[in-house]
Amino acid sequence: MLVVAVVTGCAAQPVPTGAELYTQAKSHYLAFRAIAADILTAVYDGEWEVGDYGALPGSCDGNRGYDFRLTRYLRSPDPALRLERYEAAAAAITAAGLDASVSPTDDPDAIWVIIARGNGISRLVFDSTPHGGGFHLNITTDCHSGDSEELVTLLFDEPTPVFDATPYFPKTERPDAEPLFLFPLDAPRYPDPTPTP
Repeated sequence: MLVVAVVTGCAAQPVPTGAELYTQAKSHYLAFRAIAADILTAVYDGEWEVGDYGALPGSCDGNRGYDFRLTRYLRSPDPALRLERYEAAAAAITAAGLDASVSPTDDPDAIWVIIARGNGISRLVFDSTPHGGGFHLNITTDCHSGDSEELVTLLFDEPTPVFDATPYFPKTERPDAEPLFLFPLDAPRYPDPTPTP
C-alpha cells in the first residue's frame, strides 16, 4: 500500500518593494536603534565612535533579505568605571528582552563579553577590554524580507546601489541622537577628519 503524506504550510508572503519596503525597513530599523540607544545610554550618554552606522542594509539569507548592522566604540581610560559600565550594559541588554550570556568579571585582565539575541536582534556582542581599552557594541538585526540593493537605492537616492555610503554617516554620535534613515543627494556629508600632522 502506498501512503502519500501531504504537508501543508503557510502560503509564501509577497516580498515587499517600493514604498512598502521602505516603510517596513524603517520600522525594523527604528526598533533596533531604540534598543541600541538604551544600551549605549546605560553605559555612557556622551559621544561614541561610529563604526557601522546602522542604516546601510546588508544582504542575508542568500540575498533574499536584508539586515542592519551597528558598531559603536567608547574609549574608557578610567579602569575604575569598567565594572560599573559593564554591569550597566548587561542590565540594559536584559531589560531590552534579549537572551544574554554574560562572562564573569572576576579577572580584571580578561576581556569581558556579553553575547545576546532576541527581540529582533540576530546577534549582539558587547565587550570590555582591560587596561583602558574601552567598550565595543556590535549588533546585527534579524534578516527581513526584501531586496537589500533596492532598499539602498530607496535610502540614498543614488543612481547605483554600488557606492561609498561612508560620507553620509557621522563619525561620532550620542545615543540620544535622532537615527538617520533617508539620505537624499543634498543630505549632509561627514568627511573623515583631517589628520593631524
